[in-house]
Amino acid sequence: MHIPPRTTIIGITILWTVIIFTLCTLPGDAIPNPHLNIPNIDKFVHGGLFFIASLLLIFPLIHYSHLPRWKSYLVACLYTVVYGGLIEILQYYFFNRSGEVYDLLADFIGAVVACLCYPMILRILRRKK
Repeated sequence: MHIPPRTTIIGITILWTVIIFTLCTLPGDAIPNPHLNIPNIDKFVHGGLFFIASLLLIFPLIHYSHLPRWKSYLVACLYTVVYGGLIEILQYYFFNRSGEVYDLLADFIGAVVACLCYPMILRILRRKK
């Protein structure tokens, strides 16, 4: 498997972080309604956003740092709690949106699922070479 340059991975991770911030601070009425009758669909969106963010963090932590894999996973989950929590606080106080603990929980679950899926995703990527 070809490992992309560190700057590419870091750039993509920063871009994804900005995308998350932008999407999470949009006014509620600016978010299109998908007209799907899925209860709590926003929690799945939160989980998905932070699933990707965690994967983007785990990859460089494992491949470019000297951290053991479990510490890389821990850093990704801590990032999720801190960044997701900060977004929820900002939504509540500054962006006229509701900051919800359940959104933060969905963010964290997305990160944990990313940590659990990372080895399998890596195996799939290695097979495709």
